[in-house]
Parts: sequence; C-alpha cells; structure tokens
Amino acid sequence: MKPSFYRAVLFPAFAAALFLSAPGHAEDDSRQQTRVAFPVIDAAKGQELFVTEGCVICHSVNGVGGKAGPTLDAEDGNTVIDVFDFTARMWAGAFAMVELQSQELGYQFDLTGEEMAHIAGFVYDRKQQLLFKESDVPDLIRDMFIKTRYDLGTDPSSPPK
Repeated sequence: MKPSFYRAVLFPAFAAALFLSAPGHAEDDSRQQTRVAFPVIDAAKGQELFVTEGCVICHSVNGVGGKAGPTLDAEDGNTVIDVFDFTARMWAGAFAMVELQSQELGYQFDLTGEEMAHIAGFVYDRKQQLLFKESDVPDLIRDMFIKTRYDLGTDPSSPPK
C-alpha cells in the first residue's frame, strides 16, 4: 500500500509536535502546550458501532453488509491503525455519505472522535473482521442493507479537478 499524504507528511509532523512539546523541548514553558490525543482503540467496540450506527447498511466487511459504499475489508498482516487516514478517507466521501444517510435513514450519523477511532480499529483489524458474521447484525438493520452501488457524484460546491 502506498503511503498517503497523512502517513508521509502529517503523521511525522504530529510526532514532531509531540516531541517538541515534551518537557525540556519547549521554547517557552510558560505557554500552554497543545498535544494530540490518541484514544485507546477497541476493534470489538468498533464492530458494534459499525452495526449500531448503520455503517453496515452501505459498507460490507467480511462479506456482511451493503454494497452502496466501498468494501472495508482490512488487509491481512496490517498491524497499524491509521485513524488520521481513516478519517481523511471518510471526509473525502462525506458529501455522498451525508446525502445517502439523509435519503435512506432520514438523519445524519453523529460520531464522536473516540467512536470514529473504534470504528477505524475495526476497519483495520482483519482478525476482528473475520469474527464478523451476518448473525451479528439485527434483522431490522440487515433488512436495510443497500444491495446496489450508489454513485451520488461529488459535492457540487467543490472545485472541478
């Protein structure tokens, strides 16, 4: 997998910021220091949220779920959970996801940063995904699976490429 902008540029920048804000590295210790918060990630909790928040209606994992959005199967052997990359990929599809959520559910998901991190943990954890079965999805949600790919285009306010 080729390194994304976030892995190649932003994550090293965040790491440098953390190092420079550590005691003994700040230029002026009287200033308030900004730090990056990294939540403890629980892939099993992410699986639960993937179902209860409705991600599974449009996305599949391990062959379980809808087909409106891309499959979110993790790569075998991946040991890194990149919450920044996951969030960036979600942001890139935000217009389509909000539109689809409004059409199909009548509302937009509202996730906290910690919930996003748990879902990212599930999306990157192949071992947890292999445990995911259709029986883990309640009938009501399973009946909502979108069986065809949606192409909603892009945000009309975005500049042309």
